[in-house]
Amino acid sequence: MTRVPPVFDSPDVVVGHGQLVGRVALVTGAGRNIGRGIACRLAAEGASVAVSDIDEGAAKDVVEAIHTAGGTATAVVGDASHPATVDRIFDAVEDVYGRVDALVNNAYARIGATSFKPFLQVDVADWQAFMAANTSLFFATSQRMSRTLALAGAPGTIVNVSSHGAARAHREHIPYDSVKGAMESFTRAVAVDLAPWGIRANCVRPGSVSVDCERMDWGPDDVRSTQIPMGRPGSVADVASAVLYLTSAESAYVTGQIFNVDGGMAAQARAPQVEPRWPAGPTNLTDFPARLLH
Repeated sequence: MTRVPPVFDSPDVVVGHGQLVGRVALVTGAGRNIGRGIACRLAAEGASVAVSDIDEGAAKDVVEAIHTAGGTATAVVGDASHPATVDRIFDAVEDVYGRVDALVNNAYARIGATSFKPFLQVDVADWQAFMAANTSLFFATSQRMSRTLALAGAPGTIVNVSSHGAARAHREHIPYDSVKGAMESFTRAVAVDLAPWGIRANCVRPGSVSVDCERMDWGPDDVRSTQIPMGRPGSVADVASAVLYLTSAESAYVTGQIFNVDGGMAAQARAPQVEPRWPAGPTNLTDFPARLLH
C-alpha cells in the first residue's frame, strides 16, 4: 500500500448538487485561500454568498469567479473585527438578499507580529488588542445574525474555522493558539444557548492545508507528509466540504461539535518517526507482515 500523493485542487471548480438552494451565506475572510474555497463551494451548492473581506479587489475577484461558474454572490468590504462595521456588513447583505441564515467565521486579524512571538516577548497591550480584535470577529457576527434570526423565528447555522493550535500548541504562537482555543469554547457555549432557537453552531479545525500563500507542495517522501497518517496535506476543498456539511440540512442534528479535517493528525498519539516499532509506516502490502515480525 503506497502513500497517497498530495492533492492540489482548484477550489473555484466544483460541481454542486443544490444542497443550499434558498440559503444566504456570509463568509468572512473570503478573499483568498480557505475563505475563497468555502465561498465558492457554498455558491456551487446554490447559496447566495456574501463575500466579506478587507481587501476589496480580492473580494471582487471571488465574486467574479462565482458568477463565471453560474453562482450568485456579492462583495462586502469591511473589517469584521469592529462591531460597528459588522452591523454595516449585515445591513449591506440584507439589502441585497433580505437576510443571512448561514455564517462562516473564517476571518483572522493580523496585528503586527503579535501572533507569532515567544511568550516572553509578547507585550500585554498587544495581547489585549489581538485578543479583542480576533474574538470580536466571531462574537459580533454570530450575535448579529442570531438576534435577527431569533426575532424572525428562523433557523440558521454558524461555522467557525479554527486551527489545530486550539488543541495542540504551535511554538511561539501564544496569541494565535489562545484565540483559536477561545473560538472553540465559544462554539460549544453558543451552540447550547442557541439550540432552542433552531440555530446550530459548529467548528471546523483544519490541519496542514495547502493554500496559495504557502503551497506546501509536499511529496510522499517529505518528512512533513510522513507525519500525517493519510500522507498528504489537506486541500482547500477538504475544508470547504466540511463547512458545506455543517451548513447543510445533512447535519440538522449536529451542533456544538469540533470537526477535525486533518488527515488523521489529531487521532495519532505520535508521529511515525518516534514510534519504536513503526519508524516510517508500511510502503506496500508485502512489507506489512515483515515489519510486524521484527
